[in-house]
Amino acid sequence: MEVSTLKKMIDDLCLHEDVHVGKTSLIIDGNALYYFLYYTSDPKLDQRCGGDYPGFKHKVCNFFKTLQDCEVNPYVILDGGSHTEKHEKNVSRLKYKLKKAKTIAETEPDGTLPEGYNVLPPLVKDVFIEILREKGIEFKVCLGEADPEVVSEANQKQCAVLSIDKDFYIFDVHKGFLNLHNFEWKKEEDGKIPAKIYTRSKFCQHFKLDPALMSVFASIAGNDYSRLEDNGAFAKESSSPGEYSIKRLDGMLGFLSKVNLDGLDDSQKRERALSEALNHVGKKENQTFKLAIKKYVKPEKTSSKLPPWVCEKVERGELTSFTTSVVDQKTILLTPLVEDFSQRSSYKAAYRIRQYFYGLLTGGEMCTEYDRDGEEIKDYRVPSILPSSDEQKQLKLQRLHKAPEGLRRRVFEQALQVQTSDLENIPDQLKLPVCVTVFWFKKLQHHSKPETVNCLHALLLWFVCEPDGPEDEFEKKMKALKDEGVSIWQPRVAHAFSQWQCCMRQSLHLNQLLCSPLPEPQCVRLYCGPLLHRLADEDTIKQLQKTLRGEKKELSKNLKTILNPTTTEEGPSSEEEC
Repeated sequence: MEVSTLKKMIDDLCLHEDVHVGKTSLIIDGNALYYFLYYTSDPKLDQRCGGDYPGFKHKVCNFFKTLQDCEVNPYVILDGGSHTEKHEKNVSRLKYKLKKAKTIAETEPDGTLPEGYNVLPPLVKDVFIEILREKGIEFKVCLGEADPEVVSEANQKQCAVLSIDKDFYIFDVHKGFLNLHNFEWKKEEDGKIPAKIYTRSKFCQHFKLDPALMSVFASIAGNDYSRLEDNGAFAKESSSPGEYSIKRLDGMLGFLSKVNLDGLDDSQKRERALSEALNHVGKKENQTFKLAIKKYVKPEKTSSKLPPWVCEKVERGELTSFTTSVVDQKTILLTPLVEDFSQRSSYKAAYRIRQYFYGLLTGGEMCTEYDRDGEEIKDYRVPSILPSSDEQKQLKLQRLHKAPEGLRRRVFEQALQVQTSDLENIPDQLKLPVCVTVFWFKKLQHHSKPETVNCLHALLLWFVCEPDGPEDEFEKKMKALKDEGVSIWQPRVAHAFSQWQCCMRQSLHLNQLLCSPLPEPQCVRLYCGPLLHRLADEDTIKQLQKTLRGEKKELSKNLKTILNPTTTEEGPSSEEEC
């Protein structure tokens, strides 16, 4: 919900109760949780260098360990695709995220960012789902937005919802809403977590508001679907001592509480209240407000055109939920990254891989991407790529999971222009990352910059690193480098690594769609920005290479052997130039 001041109003009026959470079930809004844990970590997790996934895993594991210690049984529900009705709003948010990413890129490492200026690294959701699976935590990924299923599960299990989404102030969650900002899991004591719980009934009681009108309040106050432009009319009628935005909400609640609802059922109450609110500020009725109201009154689970086997994989977290946006809307929004804004978008590096991804999902239809062009968001029409005609029948989406593994592997090889037969001496965990690195380096070397080779060698050192293994001289030096942090941020280095992550994520998702012809890597081990940025230095690389011994030295040699041929490969087409 867009009413950013609603939480402040509720906190100021103490419209919640202090509770101690323990020995209970809890429905958790998964997207809200991973955003919250990444953005509020102390010390702060990296956002400028592409993310710190090992550090993020540590935070997530600590959170769920605390729940376990308090005998809290979590069920995590995550968002899938977004409603088409929110498309305009989502594009607007993309523009705001671009502004935030650019600000972070231009701010000195020890500088201060405006409040709320955060950018989520690209693989956080993949890492989060991997941790849930690894820890045996029950979860589900929705095909659409999670809100309807979160409310349904919470009311069915008779337990509270944990989130930061203000829509849960509006929904009728019987056992209440726990806002993550007031859920003090780090202060757990005697098997209980201090928290504040909100119930809609207490809110309505305070404002003398019929609960049936909460959805009307949300639709006119402002959410993802609608907002009533009232030119200050409601604020002027408020007696609240708060700032303008609070006066506006208070005035709306006061107005709605006075609407005559005698003899009406809930549906009629909503119609009359909406009509009177619109008339009060001289606005005409339209379907936008009614649609917004319906989202709260009858939240519907999203259906999809995806084949059942794809839906099942999405819901189990075994396939990216981007598939729903591609199949149902032929559209994908590419979230802005912290990169070198003097260069083209990092996503261009993975253009070819996305074309294959779209081809398998749509059968060759054109798709629309929203991506950065300089400092603006633009839409691009992207032609998808289909495998050769004699293979197309076996690779139709409905039966793709039944296609021979060799065929699925060949499609992956075609997309990344690699030969997986070269990977015999490479551990399973590294097979896919090595393919990605070959593809990425092939693209970058034709527009070579001095930092490119250093970034390549930094990745190779990271690949042979074993943070959880025996601590030899190499591992000690790697740990020391990470602990020192990054004092000088290099835009070109950041851009090269950002391009690698774009290639990595898209290859990961293509491999999932092809039912894993290559072994799935451990996502948390794919990237650690602060360390890789420190490694992308010629002298540091030479010093560390001298400390490689035994199996690590042999693996490093094998990796270099595979990557050497890329210097003679043909360059990218004009559409793919990085």
